[in-house]
Amino acid sequence: MPMLVPLLLLAATAQAPAPAKPAENAPVRLAVEPFGHRGVRLDEGMLRRQLDAAREDYLRIPNDDLLRGFRRRAGKPAPGADLGGWYSSDVFHVFGQILSGLARLHAATGDPACREKAEALLAGWVECIEPDGYFYFSRRPNAPHYIYDKMVGGLADMVIFCDSKLAADSLARITAWAEKHLDRSNPYAFGGTEWYTLSENLYRAHFATGDPRYAAFARVWHYDEYWDLYARRGDLFGDRGGGRRTGAYHAYSHVNTLGGAAQAYLHTGDPRYLDVIRNAHDYLVPQQCYPTGGFGPDEQIIPRREWLRKVESSHNSFETQCGCFAVFKLCRYLLTITGDARYGDWIERLAYNGIAATIPMSPDGRVFYYSDYNAFGAVKQNHPVGWTCCTGTRPMALADLHDLVYFRGEGALYVNLFVPSTATWQPGGGSESITVRQLTRFPEVDSTEFVVVPPEGSSVIFALKLRVPGWLAGSLEAKVNGEPAEAPVDPHGWATVRREWKNGDRLRVRLPMRFELKRLDAGSPAPAMIVRGPIAMAVRSTGGNPGELVSESDLERSLVPSPGEPLTYRPASGAELLVRPFYAMKAGEPYAIELDPNRHGHREAKFQGDGWRESESFRFNDRPGASAEFTFRGTAVRWIGQRFDDAGIAEIRIDDQPVVKVDQYAPRRGEPFDWRSERLPRGEHRLTITVGEAKPPASKGRFVNVAGFEVTP
Repeated sequence: MPMLVPLLLLAATAQAPAPAKPAENAPVRLAVEPFGHRGVRLDEGMLRRQLDAAREDYLRIPNDDLLRGFRRRAGKPAPGADLGGWYSSDVFHVFGQILSGLARLHAATGDPACREKAEALLAGWVECIEPDGYFYFSRRPNAPHYIYDKMVGGLADMVIFCDSKLAADSLARITAWAEKHLDRSNPYAFGGTEWYTLSENLYRAHFATGDPRYAAFARVWHYDEYWDLYARRGDLFGDRGGGRRTGAYHAYSHVNTLGGAAQAYLHTGDPRYLDVIRNAHDYLVPQQCYPTGGFGPDEQIIPRREWLRKVESSHNSFETQCGCFAVFKLCRYLLTITGDARYGDWIERLAYNGIAATIPMSPDGRVFYYSDYNAFGAVKQNHPVGWTCCTGTRPMALADLHDLVYFRGEGALYVNLFVPSTATWQPGGGSESITVRQLTRFPEVDSTEFVVVPPEGSSVIFALKLRVPGWLAGSLEAKVNGEPAEAPVDPHGWATVRREWKNGDRLRVRLPMRFELKRLDAGSPAPAMIVRGPIAMAVRSTGGNPGELVSESDLERSLVPSPGEPLTYRPASGAELLVRPFYAMKAGEPYAIELDPNRHGHREAKFQGDGWRESESFRFNDRPGASAEFTFRGTAVRWIGQRFDDAGIAEIRIDDQPVVKVDQYAPRRGEPFDWRSERLPRGEHRLTITVGEAKPPASKGRFVNVAGFEVTP
């Protein structure tokens, strides 16, 4: 039975929507309720370890360093050190997100240190707000709308999770400034200042404070022209009237804005806004997502054909921290509003292949920004610049995991994620709580177990409802206390075990998984990714081409488990390949996740001569005479790299015969480069690329780089 959206309940959640306004005869209803970051604990496991490490990272940042720029701008004593990166240059400033992350971490973990630090930072920042409400880090913020949005979110979270009157008061002060000074031209698809994400946090501020001014200001920033394309299932890239077209959208922010549409639905009851988020999900997942759940190569939403070309060249495959956060919010809205379990699948894929796959933050604020899926091979590394937008989003996304594992309904506990965790709740809305613990090593094993602890000396009737994942390789199997149990699947995709639960009752559930080869283009056998259940698998090579696995007809037979290493496999053929989860790959460890038997990374070449250096995506050298040699079997070969303003000229030989001299120079850095040789006789050939003495007149150097090779068999 659906529930009215109660103000007090939603004021306790991170996504606190406003009550239905004009549609008072048809109030907005939630099918299931989130826990609101309270009542759920992540237990020992990969996600808990990620969260604990991040909490320590953000707690250790000196308050004086975080406040230094604000104090300096306000003419106050400013002890501490400049943090550098985007923080000191006031680029997409993350102070509001750090405040939000600490507040959410406090609510999720109960750690008083998170609240104390957040309150101290808030107090120091409030002292720097100017009489007219000006609040930015500097006099030259690069994205005023973006930064105001993040401050509204941080202050709303301080009200919601820390009951801060100071946050409520300062929220009013900075909003008075924003109402007067923020540009309202609202250009379509503008990526820099991201005005179109503002409505979500302003609606949340309305619920946090009860002040209708925030709901009114939220409506100013509705992105109706874009949202309407989803509502009517229009073409994002087609003519919007008057010859207006958009060829590409900034990926993260154009998913993040959908939170504003969700809040507009919860606030007004207008079903058009529900159509927006439903249809957006159903477009984005099949058209813009990798099998990992990641999206937005080079941070772009683009037409499908261009997307397929882009994924071949990009090493910036997915803006991980920010992208996960946007998807977590969108799918939580959809799941709670509709009650449909299918929306949990995208959450699950990104919990493992996104957040769990990140590497630790560097002391200087550099975080894992892009996931790299490129078929020529990749390594995990943090962004070269500190305090980017993803540094701000990281603690928010990790804290939000607490609000994604379980949901609650009338007489039912809904299990969305199969992770070690504990939920405490009142199934009948009474005063006595029960505890449900989930004990599991999923996805290393294909099962999970629940232990029920009702109030002492009592039993309780309720339903445990488990999301039936789209990846299941067979029927979900349930046993209660060792005996088979019925678990019928309801119309919304939840397998239901309803009974009178006694202290210590155990429900064990098997979730069968198998390997699947997910092709990025249904019309082509490659590139493809290997998945097992929701887990994207990466391939490490010490000899041979990882793409060869694409030709295997039965991965269940051709991949053999490695003893004592969960979810780790070796080819039965003896090829020098190791297959393991993407989340298990460490910083700097070469891997391939997007597989193509005809694509060969630079590590398969033989490099000769001194001076070869390696970047994230290629090897490069500027010493004349140094060479790269690649042996292949085929009728054509393509050398792939990048153009730079300090690039030189390479001398090409095939089978020891001079062919051509190739110029890699371009005035802009990082432009795509390739060179082809075709119509070769069948058989084995050797391509040699040698750094030349000569260089283009305009070039600053003579560097030659090699990213990889594509062979026509």
